[in-house]
Amino acid sequence: MANGRAWALEPRSGRLTCLFAARHPGPFVWGPRGDRALLARLEVKSLGHAPHRPASAVDPPAASWGRPIGKSIVFVGRTGHALLKAHPAGGAFRDVTPVRGAKYKLVVYHPSGLAFAFVLRRRGHESIWISSNTGAKPHKLVHGRLHTGFQALAFGDAGNTLYFAALHADNHVDVHELPLVGATSAPAVWRSKPGERVSDVLPGWPGIALTVGRSCESRRAVLVTKHPAGVDAIPGGRPSRTVGWLDDHHLLVAVGGCGSRLDLYSVEHASLRARLLVKNVDAASVRRPEPLPPPPLPNIGAKSSFA
Repeated sequence: MANGRAWALEPRSGRLTCLFAARHPGPFVWGPRGDRALLARLEVKSLGHAPHRPASAVDPPAASWGRPIGKSIVFVGRTGHALLKAHPAGGAFRDVTPVRGAKYKLVVYHPSGLAFAFVLRRRGHESIWISSNTGAKPHKLVHGRLHTGFQALAFGDAGNTLYFAALHADNHVDVHELPLVGATSAPAVWRSKPGERVSDVLPGWPGIALTVGRSCESRRAVLVTKHPAGVDAIPGGRPSRTVGWLDDHHLLVAVGGCGSRLDLYSVEHASLRARLLVKNVDAASVRRPEPLPPPPLPNIGAKSSFA
């Protein structure tokens, strides 16, 4: 987004197309079909005949598009004490809170659309749960006794694995990989330096991409692929963050921010070759339709229905 408008940029040709006006991008996240985008205050802007939703008074700290077509948005509401759903065509919110008496932090839809995972805090501990997409049959996946908190949450594209960033008591973060069926442990696939935090986990075909840093000014996009210790996607002194996978081989990285505008780069995961796509934008998101049909929901005991 730039100059109050959302633009589509074709990475290979560099062709720009103006999509719609948008003064407040907020999360600026495209839905799974690439025909609707979530902006600030739960506003939904759409293309063609896709539904759209006006901005509301609510600006949630965490939200996730429903899959496979984006017919709903689940978000953390009521000052963190509930999970609610909004529909892109408007209307009242729907309460889908799975566990009462808890405070919610993160929520993310499973690629099947039949469930969502979430982080809640109860009795002084954070834990990771999964439930059906209506909030039914909540089931704890990861207890929080060995962690002080969870910072990021994402399903792998095939829907069989959950990735999460866990902050430990000694002030370092491990990114864990949890198989949803048959797991007896969740091995760490990457470890931070003391004091660093992880704000984004983006699973992809070649590995995972992270945004890591102690502050906005020190944050950096990290690729964990054939480099198990991780490697900076864009070396140098400017802050950077991961935006999304453009395809199975290229990561979109935003450089700058922290009070300045962003420059967008395409980074090839194997060679780390970086190509500048566009300069001086306000926000960015990958518009990449997800494959159909969606992957199935593993049998994890969370009864689901489309909602």
